[in-house]
Amino acid sequence: GSQFWNASETWWTDDPDFTPCFEQTVLVWTPCAFYWCFVIFDFYYLKASLDRNIPWNKLNVSKALVNLGLLVITALDLIMALIKKGGDSELPLYDLDVWGPIIKFATFLLIFIFILLNRKYGVQTTGCQFLFWFLLTVLSIPRCRTEVRQDADRQKILDSQQDTKHNFFWEEYQFVSFFISFTFTCIMLILNCFADGMPKQTKYQRGENEIPELSASFISRITYRWFDSMALKGYRNPLEEKDLWDLRPQDSCSEVMPIFAHHWNQNVR
Repeated sequence: GSQFWNASETWWTDDPDFTPCFEQTVLVWTPCAFYWCFVIFDFYYLKASLDRNIPWNKLNVSKALVNLGLLVITALDLIMALIKKGGDSELPLYDLDVWGPIIKFATFLLIFIFILLNRKYGVQTTGCQFLFWFLLTVLSIPRCRTEVRQDADRQKILDSQQDTKHNFFWEEYQFVSFFISFTFTCIMLILNCFADGMPKQTKYQRGENEIPELSASFISRITYRWFDSMALKGYRNPLEEKDLWDLRPQDSCSEVMPIFAHHWNQNVR
């Protein structure tokens, strides 16, 4: 119901803002497209995992419940649009009112499935999901500003005309629905900053001296936060062999040697 792009509103102005159409399509579907394009990496993590069966804990239960809440809100958005718009209603039903919730619902459902699969296959953290929630949170900020400003404009209209017949039910519903979804999105981003618990079943024994990288979250790995304790210990005292962590199981001879031998034998024949 609005222009997709208006340079005079977005660029050539002292008070820049995106159009509602742009905010509810590009800024929402870009994170969704990102996850669908790179979900192959989540499949790879499941296949390559050497661990199984992470116990239910506060973190993965919270992820599942918050994600389930997003599924409910998104489904409700679609139902409300079909009921309150189109047909005999004065409000036109746009394609975005239908396809927007469907695309988000499919993406949230896929992530919900992977939350369960990651727990089953012992995947403690995933970069694809963290980046999805990060993109969705950041790209939702412009709409936060738009929704707040539009709500202030509606209040001015209602305050100035007490007997007005304006019906802002749909706008008020969108306002409440969006900020509940945005709150849940922020919570999911925070939850994905932490790694899940230790798996019950592991191919190799994991002890207290294991390298922290194995249980580090995605953001800890890309910032090397997991190495801080070793760097601090080496700063305070000279490091000795007993201070070193165990190798990652993937780097052990039992894992590396068979792969090396396979390729070596193929090339020496």
